[in-house]
Parts: sequence; structure tokens; C-alpha cells
Amino acid sequence: MRRNYSLFRTALVLTMVILVAPAARKATGQTSFALFVGMGDSIGEGVQSADANLFTQPFSFPNLIASRMSAPFPIPLIRTNPVASVSSVLGRSRIDPTIRTLNLAVSGADTESLLNDAATATDVSQIASETGLVLFPWLGSQMQVAEQLRPARVACWIGNNDALGSVLAFDHLDASQLTPLTDFTARFTEIADRLQAMGSAVVFGTIPDVTRIAFMVDREDLIRFLGSDFGLPASSRTSLVAMVLVKLGLDNGSIFSNPDFVLDANEVQTISAHVNALNDVIRNVAAAHGMAVADTHAAYDFLATNPPVVAGVPLTTRFLGGVFSLDGVHPSNITQAIVANIFINQFNAHYGTNTPPIDNGTLFFLFLTDPFVDKDGDGRVIGRPGAGLLETLSVLLGFSGDFNDFGPPALSSSASSLQTTGGHAAVNETAATNFFNEYRRQTGRDLRKMSRTEQLKRLRALFDPATRK
Repeated sequence: MRRNYSLFRTALVLTMVILVAPAARKATGQTSFALFVGMGDSIGEGVQSADANLFTQPFSFPNLIASRMSAPFPIPLIRTNPVASVSSVLGRSRIDPTIRTLNLAVSGADTESLLNDAATATDVSQIASETGLVLFPWLGSQMQVAEQLRPARVACWIGNNDALGSVLAFDHLDASQLTPLTDFTARFTEIADRLQAMGSAVVFGTIPDVTRIAFMVDREDLIRFLGSDFGLPASSRTSLVAMVLVKLGLDNGSIFSNPDFVLDANEVQTISAHVNALNDVIRNVAAAHGMAVADTHAAYDFLATNPPVVAGVPLTTRFLGGVFSLDGVHPSNITQAIVANIFINQFNAHYGTNTPPIDNGTLFFLFLTDPFVDKDGDGRVIGRPGAGLLETLSVLLGFSGDFNDFGPPALSSSASSLQTTGGHAAVNETAATNFFNEYRRQTGRDLRKMSRTEQLKRLRALFDPATRK
């Protein structure tokens, strides 16, 4: 079992060296001009499983695009630890803070913050936010830094956080946390105006239907992980956090009858319709400025309705289905590569560039080494234990830690601590105790002794650390 994991880690390290080393070598002697710049939010920064770090950032779609363009693309590699998350710079630091990154994407960014949230630190000791951690030693917002660089090409995927809050607000699910259309239109138009003034060739991304991401759990997911749908209607959605509360025995399932924790059919429709309206703005503004659009919304919908099968393994948008990392929000390695190819295709089609897309052989290698794809079908993935708090604890939740994922299911570690038994998922009290003890050991806090309000706050920080909405 350990031998398989060792081989996996070796392949992963080699992949990271390939993706990072060229950019690092070309980072020296950087001028105020850049061939390619990435802008956006946590997806662009390379967040996976609620943290951005040196294990996740090389797989961000802007870095993958740059590698195919052979463009200099230094990235702000971040050290992490077993209790870290992207919500805080505590215990997270830049490996080389002197590098001026060309990947300007910052976790939590929406259209407003891309324009206005500024890095202000003039010394490493002054870094107090994710914006500062990523952009240092640049000063200013993503847009202001881009205006200093005046890049020839820009991949800008922004707007996700103008919609995501409506589903990540897992204890207040009422479709109210959406950026008003007028505000979004004004901000997105300003983004396009300022990028156009630089003379950059720009490809924007559309916003996926956030009601269909893996963080949103349907009745089939409840049956798969808890052994019962607890009466959740087929047209309704609840959250990964609510499911974990029941998994740990902190709720008896009544949470799925509480409207604060459930999106009903009308609320789902409201959010989906608003996302469509936001995407109309993106398309119309881009067209008016002669800019291209990568239809990531359509790509995610296609993956949701037509899951591809690779080497006999389906790649689905459900939790642990391979499309998302362990937080159910941020893409896996293979999904980042799919996104990169969509952007590359639009650069080529719209601007006449000749960037080769990521080839099938590389895609297959990324699939095989992806820690979030369940290769043996036992309902558990390898993950990256220790790379942030969610990764550390997911092993005890039975979601990750399958170090024999390349072996046949009968021989793999499918008998995980909180996995189903006999078609039902009655909580294993010993396993739950181990989870609580590890959480207390890592954080100094005991979930069992907290009020419900405090429990929800801590679980929000675990799965959803950097949402602005």
C-alpha cells in the first residue's frame, strides 16, 4: 500500500517540477512587460481543499496555460502546514517573497475586489491578507498591478464569488447572497475597459451553475454517504457541511428539514437564473470590447450531465467524483487542465495564436496522478494529507487517505473509519472521537463543547474559508 503511495508522490513531484521550474528559471530579469498574466479568484490562484500552497498552485489553470505558451510565469509559491487554510496567512508564507508573480488571482476575489482590494505591504512582516501574500512585492489591486505590467495576453476568470455566496452560506440558504446585476455590470464593464486600455488580448471565463457544484448535496449523495435521504426532496439541495454534521453525530438528520440549511426548488431556480444573467453580462461586455469568452459554465454543465469515463473511471461533479477537490468547490488537477484548454482554444480561435492545448497524453497523466480522482471506485481518494486543515481531517472523515487507490477495490482501504456499513452510515463513535480529538489537537478547540453557532462557524472555516459574500 505504501509503495503505491510512494510511486504516486514521486510522479506528482515530477509533475510539479515540470510545471514550476521553467517559470522559476525565467523569472529573473523581469521587466514591466509580460507576455501572459492570470487574473481572478481562488480557482486561478490554485486553491484546492480550502488552501492554496506549493502542492496546489502549480496546477492552476493560468499556470497550465503559461506552460503551453512557453511564457515566463513566476508564481507565488506558499508554504503550508497541517492546520492552514486560505482564510489566514497564519502559518503560511511565501517560499521566495522577492518573486513578482504574474498570476495575480487571489482567493475570495469578486469583481469589486479585483478592481479595489490592494496589496499594501512594503515588507514581508506587514503581509496580513491573502491579497498581500499573493501579490507581494507588488503594490495595488490585481487591476492596478496588471496596468503596471501591460500584458500581451490575459486570462481573467472573475465573477464566481459574485454568485458562490448563495450556496456557501450553508446555514442561511435563501438565494439572497448574489451580487445585484446592476453592480456586476458596472464592475465588469470597468474591468473590460481597463484591460482594453492596456491593449491586452483577453479571454474571460463564464460562471458555472453554482447549484451544481459538489459542495451542494442532493438526496442521492445523502444516501451514498449517510445511508438515508432523510426526506430531502429530489429537487432540493443541502450542503456538504450539513452532511458532515450528521456524519459526525453532531446532528440527528433534522437539519435537512430546516429551510435555513436547504435550497428548495424555487431557490435553486433563482440562483441558476441569476448566474445565467451574470453570464449574459460577461458575454455582452466581452463582445462589445472585442474580447473572447471561455464558456466554463457550459463545460461544467457538460461534465454534470455527461460524465466522461477515463480508463473505466467516471469523472463526475458529485462529491469525490473527481471534478472537485475535497472542499466541493475548487477544481481538481484534471479539471484545471480542462479549463486551461478551454481558455487556450479561445486565445487561438479569437486572436489567431498558436498555443498547443494540453495533449491527451498529458491529460491522462494528470488524471492518473490526481489526488482527487477515485481510481479504484471505493468512495475514497488519496488526497494530500497534511496540506491544510481540511486535508488533514478528511482522512478521519473517510473521504481521503486511500494510499492504495491504484489497487483493486477489494484490496484498497475501503473500510474507512466513517464509511458505510451494510448500506447504512451509522456513525462509528470511535472514528468520530478520533476526528474530534485530532481537530482539538490541531486547533486547540473542542467541537463537542461548542455551541451550535460556534460549531457552524468552525466548519465554515474548514470548508469555506475565503468567501467574501
